[in-house]
Amino acid sequence: MNGINLDLFQFEYDLTWMSFFMDAENRIYTRYGGRDDSHPESHLNRDSLLATMNSVVMLHKLNDVLKSPLEPNGRTGRRPRTPEQIPTMARMMAKRKNKCIHCHDVKVAKLKHLRNQDKLKRHMVFTYPTSANLGITVDAREQALVRTVQTGSPAARAGIRVGDRIVKAEAHRVLTFGDLSRVLETTPAAGRLALQVQRDRQVIPLRLELANGWRQSKDPSWRESLHMVGPNCGLWGRKLNVNERRRLKLKPDKLALKVTYIWGPHTRKAGIRVGDVIVGLDGQSRDMNIKQLHAHPTLNRNWGDTIPVVLRRSGRDVTVRMTFPKGPPD
Repeated sequence: MNGINLDLFQFEYDLTWMSFFMDAENRIYTRYGGRDDSHPESHLNRDSLLATMNSVVMLHKLNDVLKSPLEPNGRTGRRPRTPEQIPTMARMMAKRKNKCIHCHDVKVAKLKHLRNQDKLKRHMVFTYPTSANLGITVDAREQALVRTVQTGSPAARAGIRVGDRIVKAEAHRVLTFGDLSRVLETTPAAGRLALQVQRDRQVIPLRLELANGWRQSKDPSWRESLHMVGPNCGLWGRKLNVNERRRLKLKPDKLALKVTYIWGPHTRKAGIRVGDVIVGLDGQSRDMNIKQLHAHPTLNRNWGDTIPVVLRRSGRDVTVRMTFPKGPPD
């Protein structure tokens, strides 16, 4: 991201991969990329990429760029913003031998700047919502095609059906998973979203009512920027396999993380050791991977809080108490 124009290339910086299809005047036809909570490549595949390329060729022949207020499309008027201009970026890069600015560094630097101004809120980590936040899944290959509709969701209440094809969101053309996510990023925390769907050769206008909190997803543990909004457990670990769980008499659907590395002074002070198996954290015992374990206190506890941690050690359970640092590290 070194030197990249942030006014032109706006996307989910916590992602796997993103591409922009543009003409020679920096006008955008569509974007391709993004992911949901389930997998880094949930909507990255050869078929959908080729379909997007073919669509863009046709749009280019028609000079049909996105006519949407959400895209700059070659507009100028001020000096472009770059990652290097984010106030906290220089100090972040000073600590690295390799000065490459990664995508997630942009978001981390922005959140760190907000934190320095005492303006950081936890909900700010939930950028670029996806179709899942509306209660629908779209096909991984035909990315405007609705595959499922969750009962009772905003999409279901608005009348969206399986087999509908999303044509527009607000005034923004939707060809891909990334196009819809772009519109959802600018949709308010509570309000309405206008969609047009194609059904039985008809284009039908629909309006979704979105309640406060709709932007939050179920499992944001994959987000690299998540650590900016709260404390973590200061360790690495791996999930036990079936045989290891059986030997320790641990159920397959319950928490069982073996500690493999400790970096947090607060973790050592709590008495947690490499080789311990975490079977409970702050009242949680559901099965989690290490990133999901960290996400729980990050999203639900504050700096300086104390939580119980249950460890399976030498065949018995031991409860220790972990007190997080009083504030985030520099």
